[in-house]
Amino acid sequence: MGCKPEAAVFVVSANDPMESPIGRMLEALDYSVVGLSLEALTSASAVKPDVVVIMPNGWEPATLKSTLIRIRDAWDTSVLVVDRQEAPTTLPSWCCDLGVARIAENVSEKELASCLDNARVLCHLQSQLRHYRQLLQIAPVGVFEIMDGRLSYVNDYLLERTGYALEEIREIPLDQLLVPEDRDRLAQALRDLPDRPANAPPNIYRFLAANQQTFIGEVRSVAIAQKDGFRIEGTIRDITQETRIMQLHRIVLELTEVILAEQDIDRILQLVLDTIVEYGGFRRALLTLYDLSIPCPFEGPVFKTMTSGLTPDEQAALMAQEEISIEQRREVYSDRFKLGLAYYIPHDETPLSKDHGITGTVSVDGWHPDDFLFLPLRGDGGIIGTISIDDPMDPSVPTAASIEPVAFLANIAAFAVERVFKMKRLRKQANQLHGLAALGSELATINNERALCETTATRVQEGMDYEICGIYLLDGMRFVHEATSVRDDFPKTEIPEKGDRVVAEGPGINRWVLKNGKPAIIPDVSKDSLYAGPREAIQSYIAVPIIGRKGSIGVIYAASQRLAAFGEQDCEILSTVTSHLATALTAVRRQTSLNRIFDFGQQLAVASTHPQAVASTLDFLVEQFDFQLASILMLQEDGSLVASSAGGAFSDRHIEAGWETSRESGIIGWVAWNKTSLIVPDVSQDARYKEVLSSTRSELAVPILFDRSLLGVVNIESAQLGFFDDEDRRLIEVVANQLATALANISSQATLREQAIRDPLTGLFNRHYFNSIIASEFSRSDRYERPLSLMMLDVDGFRAVNNTLGHLKGDEVLQSVARMIESNVRDCDRVIRYGGDEFLVFMPETDEHGTSHRVAARLRSGIGAVLGGTDAGKLRLVLGLSIGIYSRLPGEQKTLEQILEEVDRRMYADKRAQNEDRADEYRR
Repeated sequence: MGCKPEAAVFVVSANDPMESPIGRMLEALDYSVVGLSLEALTSASAVKPDVVVIMPNGWEPATLKSTLIRIRDAWDTSVLVVDRQEAPTTLPSWCCDLGVARIAENVSEKELASCLDNARVLCHLQSQLRHYRQLLQIAPVGVFEIMDGRLSYVNDYLLERTGYALEEIREIPLDQLLVPEDRDRLAQALRDLPDRPANAPPNIYRFLAANQQTFIGEVRSVAIAQKDGFRIEGTIRDITQETRIMQLHRIVLELTEVILAEQDIDRILQLVLDTIVEYGGFRRALLTLYDLSIPCPFEGPVFKTMTSGLTPDEQAALMAQEEISIEQRREVYSDRFKLGLAYYIPHDETPLSKDHGITGTVSVDGWHPDDFLFLPLRGDGGIIGTISIDDPMDPSVPTAASIEPVAFLANIAAFAVERVFKMKRLRKQANQLHGLAALGSELATINNERALCETTATRVQEGMDYEICGIYLLDGMRFVHEATSVRDDFPKTEIPEKGDRVVAEGPGINRWVLKNGKPAIIPDVSKDSLYAGPREAIQSYIAVPIIGRKGSIGVIYAASQRLAAFGEQDCEILSTVTSHLATALTAVRRQTSLNRIFDFGQQLAVASTHPQAVASTLDFLVEQFDFQLASILMLQEDGSLVASSAGGAFSDRHIEAGWETSRESGIIGWVAWNKTSLIVPDVSQDARYKEVLSSTRSELAVPILFDRSLLGVVNIESAQLGFFDDEDRRLIEVVANQLATALANISSQATLREQAIRDPLTGLFNRHYFNSIIASEFSRSDRYERPLSLMMLDVDGFRAVNNTLGHLKGDEVLQSVARMIESNVRDCDRVIRYGGDEFLVFMPETDEHGTSHRVAARLRSGIGAVLGGTDAGKLRLVLGLSIGIYSRLPGEQKTLEQILEEVDRRMYADKRAQNEDRADEYRR
């Protein structure tokens, strides 16, 4: 009979259902009958019955309706209501909606079975109907029905999307729901609808909502024939976002070609922002570009800010806000906020301050006006900028899929911006290098160190667009700030004074670069312990050593008020500049050295003594060439080498004046013995080295030679390994040659001077010498009020000796007489051969009563021994002395001629007194 055996039937009745005919028929149909009272209905079993049979027996309609609703909510099963009337009555309309069927109390068993089957089918259909109605109301698809050219049914989704109430939308003509441009196309589609093929594509229209906003809908519809015409049923799917994404994809592809061809960064960024606002589904966009000139732009300052879709007031408010800190940037781009290629930050989780940004104007399900959505601009150096987008146009929260084309556009922009920046920088660097390439030629025309530095600093600062560029040069143990070039806007308080001299040893990045001979780049001076300069304005710093023949001779530096303003390319360019500068400095210094050597030669030319020449040479080596320890050792008659003096910057000098070494000892001895120069780069590795100064690491020794004869050795030492090179050797050899020449000249001049004032036979002073000194001696006598005496001597008997023994023997006798006189006068007295056998003794600070007479007595006594050892005794030859003495008092007015005439007269008077028998022969 169509029923299931043992199926459960609940019978709701005030009486025992088994006493009723229907109850007994249900049992006969093999149903399991459960009787329930109205009161017990609420606590009934949770087991779902197949059918519920209600016997109202005079219930009020409200009671019946509430009972039916309770049954539907509890079990959603079929219900039969038993009517006591023989003729069926019509149940209220809501009974049909609740899936209720009516049966007569006197129904037959066969009819009851059929009613039970039909009730189950009806219940199932009603359940599906309710489900589909509910689905139509909540589904994200608009469902509509058109009758008589008007909307007769519209589901909730479509009402919400259009912004109209059901009563309003039913009164609006269909074409008024579309933008004007699509209305004719709608009218034509309605006319063609009855004949439209079943597989025809959907129609696309732009709908106009109550707030005048538009959305794009995909319409699928069918025409259903009725007696009086057609009824149209259909769906509308909102494809606004889908269309926008497709359109954005197309625009992105078209724009990519434009962006990649564009050479202006501002133009690229504005194109991207405007495209996002116009096609990306967002009404506002803000772009922040970081400083691309530093290695990690993400950690640098904001270089540029651009907007689209903002009002002037909104833009001004944003520009007045502080930048997001680097720590906040890292937090924004943490994985917990990642949404596909973007980063979504809910308003209640933002790491930014509440004052950052401006409040949005759109609030939709899942999007708060204070939410943030960031798109990173990713380049080779990481994130180079950020796009912040706001006010979504679609009524749903942005998704990874909807953001993807916008994020792709951001990445294209990042690639294009970085490419343009690099190309511009390369062009700029090419121009800079071209300009700096000419620097070498320009420097070659300058012959002054400071001018070289000033020109270099200026060209680098202007050509590289640095804020400041300066140069330090090493001058002995000092570091001298030779030049600086500064941009006008750089703080003057952080500019070192030109000419400042500081100790080369000590802390600071410039000293470190000088000492290590390596460049240094400091992205952030506040975080670098080596940097010891000003920090108020200077944020980053670069220093590159100037490498000369012997290592670092200076440092070129640049500074900036921006963080990480310098990179490897700056280092490469500055290294090239320092190479040009070092070459120019070497040339200038070489020329300066030659000029100094020339001047030094001129100075040596006027030196009159060996010590003076040696001292001048040593001073020249120490002062002009900054050798740390220089000494000059002169060869002595016994073959030893004795230091005349030593000089230099060594505080612990062991080689001093009088220090002696032999030609068999040390580097100095080897050079003296071999008469050749020697460079020792590392004295610790040379067995010939004899340690004198513990700090010596390298040594240069050069012989002082004149006509291959050794005069001495110039010795130079340094505390640096490998300090000396062939250029130093050649320099010192030139100096040594000049010293040798000067020493030889001094010796020659001394010989000539001696020859000019000495008698060649006796070696005594000659009459020319006496005439050259006597005037100054008279002046000295007058000035100090001391007398002086002149003693005239004539050798008696010399003519006979000369005539008897010959002139050669006579010359020997005169030489013996000269030696006798010199040995019997005082050290301060000077003996002059006045002519022939006449001698003159100049005696300062004596008068004619004391010393002069004692000297005369010694001379008379000594003359007798002069002829000893000769044949004069056998020949009865005897020598004697005739002596005349004249003492001049201070202030005396007699002339020299008068004095000489007087002393000569007295000598002859003495001669007559000693030879009275021949007195007439001795009158003059």
